[in-house]
Amino acid sequence: MGGSLPSINCKYFEHIAREYRTMLNVVSVFALLTALCTALLLFLSPASAGPPKERIALMLTGQGCREAQQTLETTLRESDGVFAVDGNSVPGHLLIDVEEGKTSAHDILTVVQKTIGTALPCQVEVMQSCITAPRLTRTDALAK
Repeated sequence: MGGSLPSINCKYFEHIAREYRTMLNVVSVFALLTALCTALLLFLSPASAGPPKERIALMLTGQGCREAQQTLETTLRESDGVFAVDGNSVPGHLLIDVEEGKTSAHDILTVVQKTIGTALPCQVEVMQSCITAPRLTRTDALAK
């Protein structure tokens, strides 16, 4: 019994192979885009931005504060745990970004006192944020 092999439709298999290659290309591009987006999000996420930051606002009042402000900005920028000092955004104030838990308002005031001492008539106070809520216990909150 001699038989012949059934004919194979090569065009059908070529079509399937082309669709498979196209699908693989789409999947590859999607995987690459997903990887790039993930890398970008990890790069921009707060966890990779370094230690948590806190802003301390100082109000400077008095005649000698204008002279003291530039010196304070320079000295505070060089202080451990300080990321940035902004003396231009709010007149009569210094905005200081510090590493949370490492540098406190008390530490900043110590640097200020050592820097300007009592020679200049400039009073420096820590400003409380207008959006910082007081820490209340449940009993305190219910009483209000």
